[in-house]
Amino acid sequence: MAFDGVASSAVAEHLAACTHCRQELEALRNLAQELEVARRSEPDQTTLEAYRAMFKHVQVQPSLLQRALDRIRAALTWDSRQQPMLQGVRGFEINNYRQVYRAKDIEIELMVERTGRLRRVEGELLSETQEVDAAPVLLDLLDVAGNLLHTVECKGHFRLDKVAPGTYRAVITRADGPVVEIDPLEIA
Repeated sequence: MAFDGVASSAVAEHLAACTHCRQELEALRNLAQELEVARRSEPDQTTLEAYRAMFKHVQVQPSLLQRALDRIRAALTWDSRQQPMLQGVRGFEINNYRQVYRAKDIEIELMVERTGRLRRVEGELLSETQEVDAAPVLLDLLDVAGNLLHTVECKGHFRLDKVAPGTYRAVITRADGPVVEIDPLEIA
């Protein structure tokens, strides 16, 4: 009765004397206010239907797990070191070489230059279906243990300095397509 605001004189006297009952009554009134706020903030059925109709037109991005599963492995299609030019010529040493990798509609062209004991890798992403220069790309170079060595954000063209010769894995993440992986990537 006291909860509804209608209290007899006996209830009023009890509440005046009993701290525990006053606290219980206050807690119940606070709960009632919170439930009323929740009830009023809940959208009606018409509004919910309108939200559902709008959501049907939203294009949902694939999850990170799905993107990881959708990785495409790039294959080496051309290596200038394999060309017969000057092979077998005494004293001839290859300082620079080019490689081309392909994965579906993407072509990755690499130019590897010797700079002392290290290498500089310059590359370009080319696409048959879209303008690569317009979309941002993230390139990660990892060693065989999976440790991240270099990260480059670019728009089609990239450059990695001070890369030691060895075997690597390159992971190219595009904003609007599957992840492309070059594994193994041999830098000689």
